[in-house]
Amino acid sequence: MSTGPAYGLYNPVVPIAWALRSAGHQVLVAGPEPLAAMARTSGLPFVPTYGPMHMKEVMRHDRSGKEFPNATTDDGQLEQIGRGFGRLAARTLPGMLQAVDRFRPDLIISEPRAYAAGVAARLRDIPWAQHGVGMHFRPDVEKYGADEFRPELEENGLDGLPEPDMFLDNCPPSVGHKDRDPGRPLRYVPYDPAGTVPSWSFEKGRRPRLLLTLGTVEPESVGVKRNFGSGVPLFRELVRVLPEAGVDLVIAAADPVVEQLGTLSESVVAAGWISLTSVVPSCDLIVHHVGSGSTMSGVINGLPQLLLSRNAEHTVNAQLLEEYGSARQITDQDVEPKEVLDACRALLEVPSYKERATELAAEVASLPSPAETVAVLEALAGR
Repeated sequence: MSTGPAYGLYNPVVPIAWALRSAGHQVLVAGPEPLAAMARTSGLPFVPTYGPMHMKEVMRHDRSGKEFPNATTDDGQLEQIGRGFGRLAARTLPGMLQAVDRFRPDLIISEPRAYAAGVAARLRDIPWAQHGVGMHFRPDVEKYGADEFRPELEENGLDGLPEPDMFLDNCPPSVGHKDRDPGRPLRYVPYDPAGTVPSWSFEKGRRPRLLLTLGTVEPESVGVKRNFGSGVPLFRELVRVLPEAGVDLVIAAADPVVEQLGTLSESVVAAGWISLTSVVPSCDLIVHHVGSGSTMSGVINGLPQLLLSRNAEHTVNAQLLEEYGSARQITDQDVEPKEVLDACRALLEVPSYKERATELAAEVASLPSPAETVAVLEALAGR
């Protein structure tokens, strides 16, 4: 099993890995060194395909190491994402091939941006299942990834990124991209690293509970609108205004971020970097950055969502949820504190948002579970 070194890429694939292990199969995680801690926490063995690194190295630097600014146009953002994952694949392919040759797997499973895993599967003639991460990725990113990865592809006799033998699609069909072929349906099952569950998460207060999170990366690096500058100022503004919606506000962010927010009112709880599976079920609304984990946590728990989309890929998924009727979207060009406050009030007060969110959660629950999918993967491995 292989993913990129990010929680949003790794966590969604853990349930199928444990379903396979529970059925008696061996599972090995292969990826760059930063993935080691994630694999260890999830209880799975790990082999590195590349040494210590940070995703910023491939996302913000070209192959020569020259840094470039974040793209501001939709096409530029998609190209930056694709080429970044192409550079990651170029780094990890030799190690991936070495891991495959040593472990000799019967099946390779990877998320859509782990390009090196798919190439290794094709070069070694191993069945390969691609595994979704919840909401769909934009397929037009892959052309940029393939172009960046082209020297390695051509060196190995490939004219493009290979197609998987199977796509395990854990995106709810009603909010999937209409321009792509649906894969084999798979229920999205949440996984987060283990942690202590706060006692208040089991209790319902007198007021609605609103969860605010910008994920594991955004608060320290995101520039949202010119007057916010970075994720921390955005957090500070939202923490100031959201209690005016008559809610108890829960902030899910790393402690260094919380420390920069100043004095918090009595209606605000700074939960730190908490497992979303621990706190989301007790909430009534979630406000976030459209990351896959945050989005799907809201979906499976039947919560209305306010989506602060910041790039071209996020915007499409936010639009699909908005059109479905379970969410509202505010793009990073338009974020104003009062608009966020008004949107939260509407999401809490207009019944249709909760009704549609409940219907979407039921749709996810009706899909085949990872345990029910093991036999399908066994058949693929024994083709």
